[in-house]
Amino acid sequence: MPDSRTVADRFARSLAVTGRGLRALLLTIAALAASLGLLAMTVGALSWQHADQWRVPVGILIVVLLCLPAVLLPVLVHRRLAPLTRSIERPDHLTAQARDYVADVRAGTELADIAALASGPTSIWRPRGLWQAARLVGSFTGRITPDSTRHPLLAAFMPVYLRTLWLVVIVTAWALVVATAVLAGSLVAVLLGWTPTS
Repeated sequence: MPDSRTVADRFARSLAVTGRGLRALLLTIAALAASLGLLAMTVGALSWQHADQWRVPVGILIVVLLCLPAVLLPVLVHRRLAPLTRSIERPDHLTAQARDYVADVRAGTELADIAALASGPTSIWRPRGLWQAARLVGSFTGRITPDSTRHPLLAAFMPVYLRTLWLVVIVTAWALVVATAVLAGSLVAVLLGWTPTS
């Protein structure tokens, strides 16, 4: 029967391999998505280069505005996903940061101070009591939010971070759909001779 320490070491090694593989996969997907956006922008700009109005290259401007998010956003998604893959890669560091975070939250006396303020002889509803309570709540809120410099692996799992990440992923997917439509429309326009000539 394997020792529990051996099983934990194997699990940690498999997580590290999984994290590295996931990071490589995400980098490949981001590079392909950005390449698709760049290809759509190049083909669209070449197709519509003579579409101008009052000597302003309107065709190129529209294509660049439609395709630029598909070029830049995959890079942003990759950067936002990097802390999550690092967390998977280093479970021992994540555990140490979680222990440090819990110890830091427990070390605070803000909740006890608020309870003492509310049950004390002075009323919490007086201006001074409200001011003290607001300061204590603000201090406690700052304490329960992981610090991105001290706990970078743990901060990647905060709901605000994950919500922002999903929003960027959804916007990136729509930007890729628009870039694909620009690419297809430009190719069809070139093949059917619908593009303006000089």
